Amino acid sequence: MSKIFNILAPIIFFFAATFNQFAQSKLTSTELTKVDELINKKHELESNYELKTTYKIQIFSGALEKAKESQQVLEAMELDLTSKIVYQTPNYKVWIGSFRNRIQADRVKEQIKSEYPNALIIKPGK
Repeated sequence: MSKIFNILAPIIFFFAATFNQFAQSKLTSTELTKVDELINKKHELESNYELKTTYKIQIFSGALEKAKESQQVLEAMELDLTSKIVYQTPNYKVWIGSFRNRIQADRVKEQIKSEYPNALIIKPGK
């Protein structure tokens, strides 16, 4: 019995001390402010489309004048979608929407396919 106790006692003590250490860890006020800063930075990156969290539909790629025309045709369709002209060498691209998942983007693509048959679903930044 004493051999088993001599083997199990240190193991039990080790696990008890480790569990106690994890149970007592709490965030300090400086750590909480760092967490808030990181959350704000993540929101900022998402709003600037630097994180690949949203899908967009690209309806045009080419010259600036035609990109503006394409954007006006979209506005005439009255779909309540935001559009943005983005320059990526060597073309201007018209992106619409900001969709959380691919299914939402597919639904809108179906609505606009008569006017924009070559529309692409993209994730900006990829």
